Amino acid sequence: MKYWMATANNKKMFLETDNVKWDDIKDNVSKLEFNNNGQIISLPSNMSEYIQAKTASADLNGENVQIESRYFAFKLGNNIVRIRVDEKTNNISVEIE
Repeated sequence: MKYWMATANNKKMFLETDNVKWDDIKDNVSKLEFNNNGQIISLPSNMSEYIQAKTASADLNGENVQIESRYFAFKLGNNIVRIRVDEKTNNISVEIE
């Protein structure tokens, strides 16, 4: 199972599986982790901004949507550092923008 885990400034923990909306908590996150089928990927704590998103594809009718990858990122100065996990291969890559 793959899901993000966020710790808020008040130490409360939120899991993606709790059906929490990222937009509701993103401004109060002090730590972000990702469970990749039991492998925990932890981003540095207390960064100024955390980002999590998915890339997906869909057919023309929009009926079949497939998540292709997930990424978890943090802002470091003027850069965004992303850790991307491919859904099919489980390959993990680091991207800097």
